[in-house]
Amino acid sequence: MVEQSDFVSKRLTRRQLLLGMGKAGAALGALSALAACAAPVTAPETESSGAGTQAAAQDTPTIQYWTFWADRWGEFQGKIVEEYNNAHEDFHVEILIVPWGELATKLLTAVSAGNPPDFSIINRSEVVEWAVRGGVLPLTDYIATSDNTNPDDWFESAWTECVWEGTSYAQPFESGTYAAWYNTAFIEEAGGDPAALPTTWSEADAYAEAVTQGSATDGYTRVGLIPWLARRDLIGWLGGGEWYDEQNQIITAVTPENIAGMEWVKQYADQYGGETLERFRQSLGGGDSEDDPFFREQLGSVWKGSWTLSAKVEYAPDLAFDVRPLPYRDGTSNASVNQGSACVLPKGSPQPDLAYQFLNWMSIDGVAMWVPFAADMVSRKDQTEIYPDALPDDEQYRGYWQLYNDALAYAHHEPAMPARLLWNDQLNAAVDAVVRGTKTPEQALQDAQDATQRELDQALGKG
Repeated sequence: MVEQSDFVSKRLTRRQLLLGMGKAGAALGALSALAACAAPVTAPETESSGAGTQAAAQDTPTIQYWTFWADRWGEFQGKIVEEYNNAHEDFHVEILIVPWGELATKLLTAVSAGNPPDFSIINRSEVVEWAVRGGVLPLTDYIATSDNTNPDDWFESAWTECVWEGTSYAQPFESGTYAAWYNTAFIEEAGGDPAALPTTWSEADAYAEAVTQGSATDGYTRVGLIPWLARRDLIGWLGGGEWYDEQNQIITAVTPENIAGMEWVKQYADQYGGETLERFRQSLGGGDSEDDPFFREQLGSVWKGSWTLSAKVEYAPDLAFDVRPLPYRDGTSNASVNQGSACVLPKGSPQPDLAYQFLNWMSIDGVAMWVPFAADMVSRKDQTEIYPDALPDDEQYRGYWQLYNDALAYAHHEPAMPARLLWNDQLNAAVDAVVRGTKTPEQALQDAQDATQRELDQALGKG
């Protein structure tokens, strides 16, 4: 059992590790060049987790696993590896911790030089970028001959993010979805019913207006909702849109649904003052910490990932709140995002057959151990009943956990394409332009679509 106080004190650090992997993914564009000219490299400076690193018997093969999880999270990974080693005798797994901001760069350098580890876990949204650039091995043949690996056992949003042009290059590890949090004391203060929480954008608008304090002229001490504060791709999905046509490899930003989402952003910028809201937003403290603006009652409603529940227990246990699915555009339906990590065999994996045995075990059994330790979510349909040790075992929090797991069935994943990083930057720029009034919603989306499509075509060899 993980002690709750020990766990939550590290929560922000663990989430920063995942976010850092996304930033480190920018180095992937150099993979082809490195493959052509890289000199041999030695293994990176690493830190042993203290588990799974005992010298194996001389005639027992050793599988090397590089992970970006460090600190307590590295200890959790080490416990999982130790469990595997204790239960299996055909080979031994050694876990090495690579600093979180360096794993992508060191891994692609090792791949290019021909001396990678046998196995690794990477940000799931980066799998296609690695696949297109030849950095990870295809798993389709392994999956076809496995007696316990059926793609239908995973949620579609998690599994398909690991597939490129019909070939699987990874198997999902953990997941995380988003939901809306509301300060119920603010609702009572405004004379509303804390049990009648918003379902649609129009209802969320009414809540935001009721609880906001301040003005565009004088500034704000409390804002009911800033739709672009969290992941900005959620705005399009909640508007009923899609950002990418995977079959035809076309960016689909300029659609009526996505434009409606940007119009919703513009509505808030017009009503509350885009520049004023931006100044307020930039003054806020870091999320999932004691300075979290929702915990400090500076925001009435926020869109939070499932991992934030443990931070709430630590930093604001007495704050009156409730959790609901994200509000969606009137006339559409529920949407969320499924983000997480994935298990891969780097190209040149010295012992891919053995490594896949461990990869498959991690994707099915290892993650089932990870969730109680780390308060992340599973990616498989048959494991959603697993509950984190770090959360209160009561009806309220179990209900919230179920709500987040329910979102796995309707969640989207990031566009599975090699221009994903540029797309994220372009979408952020589009939202900023609409908030500040320098572009119309349609023009902002058109510019983002055009820039990303050019990059995507180039990455695919189309132009």
